[in-house]
Amino acid sequence: MPEDDHTELSPEEAERIVSRAQAGELDTEDPEIRRVVSSAQRAHARHSIWGDVPRRRVWLYVGLGIAFILLWIGGLALPLLLTFG
Repeated sequence: MPEDDHTELSPEEAERIVSRAQAGELDTEDPEIRRVVSSAQRAHARHSIWGDVPRRRVWLYVGLGIAFILLWIGGLALPLLLTFG
């Protein structure tokens, strides 16, 4: 059994699976069903936080944010180093 098959659930599928699991309609004692329910819960939480933004775009935004912060810190540190260094 693969640990993570990287199949992305649609938001509608994830919502249906999560609601059925919360209603007790799914046998979560079965490891395969538990894995699918866990994946659906993660997908549902991610969709409720990020909406329809693709995961690749989220990482692009994170990378751009980190680059901006590093450039900003460098812009503050460089004049100090040139003045007092």
